[in-house]
Amino acid sequence: MLHPFSEDLTKYKDSEIEQKISELSKKYLVAQRIGNQELLTQVQTFVTIYREEMARRYRETMKNSAQELEKGDLDQLVNVNK
Repeated sequence: MLHPFSEDLTKYKDSEIEQKISELSKKYLVAQRIGNQELLTQVQTFVTIYREEMARRYRETMKNSAQELEKGDLDQLVNVNK
């Protein structure tokens, strides 16, 4: 998801993104109490952007793990000689 005010999230650590999601979730609750629909939409947009980045990173990690398993010698894991 693209937004004109979003920044490059690849420079952040996972913990920093999780912290941003937590902060934005708190701000969302405050905006909900105020009843400002436009603010709710903007905050939710950024929560979605950060969550999508976390999901992208997770998919990339899983893909890399699968590739490493494919490259690895599975004979080490399973004794096929017996």
